[in-house]
Amino acid sequence: MGNHQSTSILESKKVVVVGGGFAGAHAIRHLQGKCQLTVIDPREYLHYSIGSLRASVQPGFEKNIFVSHNEAWGQSFKQGRVTSVDPEKKVVILEDGEEVQFDIVVIATGSSVPFPGKVGLNVTTSAEAEELFKEFQGKIKTANRITIVGGGAVGVELAGEIATDYSEKEITLINDKDDIIHVSFKEKFRQKAKEQLEAMGIKLILGERVSNLDELTTDGSQPCSLVKTDKGREIETDLVIHAIGIQANCDAYKDNFADKLDERNFLKVNEFLQVDGYTDVFAVGDCNNADQVKMATKAMNQMEVLAQNVKALVDNGEMIPYKEETIMTLSTGRNSGVTQFKSVVFGSLLTKKLKSQHVFIHRFWKETMGLDLKE
Repeated sequence: MGNHQSTSILESKKVVVVGGGFAGAHAIRHLQGKCQLTVIDPREYLHYSIGSLRASVQPGFEKNIFVSHNEAWGQSFKQGRVTSVDPEKKVVILEDGEEVQFDIVVIATGSSVPFPGKVGLNVTTSAEAEELFKEFQGKIKTANRITIVGGGAVGVELAGEIATDYSEKEITLINDKDDIIHVSFKEKFRQKAKEQLEAMGIKLILGERVSNLDELTTDGSQPCSLVKTDKGREIETDLVIHAIGIQANCDAYKDNFADKLDERNFLKVNEFLQVDGYTDVFAVGDCNNADQVKMATKAMNQMEVLAQNVKALVDNGEMIPYKEETIMTLSTGRNSGVTQFKSVVFGSLLTKKLKSQHVFIHRFWKETMGLDLKE
């Protein structure tokens, strides 16, 4: 009886999801058909950023990483740029002045990182986005010497992708830390990743900061660049790829939630993923401060908590807390990689099957977006 009642109450509620990216898509999938749902995103497509680095190298793969919001969400989708979320009036305000009412709002605006890690929010059509990757594939193909700045997951995976398809190229990865990947992961995990990169012929320069990054072009328009580090090292290169820096996509919420932002403009949430001080405003994925390290697998775990807690909110039920887990699947090309689940580290045999061969692409299209991959 209670479950039926909660379903009925939720069905009458207007739930607005602001942002249709990776986290937003999982939120939508959990909520679709259970409430009066509206999905708002400035782009006509979802960018599956887990596949970005494969699409940076493999011609044709770029078609797999852009999914039509209209095809996935139908009439629930509204294309537009949100300029404000007003928790007092309970409306989401679009750039053209339109107001969308809500009973519950889920902020899932995500984050931005340099291309090719993610596509800029100003690229609103999938045709434009695909063209960016086609051009980038050409730049990687023609460059003999490639320097990647940044030793996080994006830099490491991109180096592995390039080396897999172009073993003859001189690939250098520079990181200002003494290691690669975040220190929250086990040393064994980071060591395995380093060994895999070095076995592919990738040169690692660790503990050195690029001192002239602002002077370097990262779009391949400059035929030859000289990368300088703070230790006096100079590297001649044909292509510089910027793989550091993450910024919160905060334009939609920064005004009305200014006192709810951390020092990096991520929304402060409680253990139930509600924005501090609000019961009917949730924030999920990269735009909140729940995770020390932003990762897709953690965003997926947040969505399960969100779905439970939205239902609990309308039914006065018991909410469940979100707890960050140490989990990461890192591919270094199609044939190798390393996985950490809690305190256990696995090598290429498992990681290849889990992620490296396919970067979860079929599973994402089918299970999350409810569509068949168009191959």
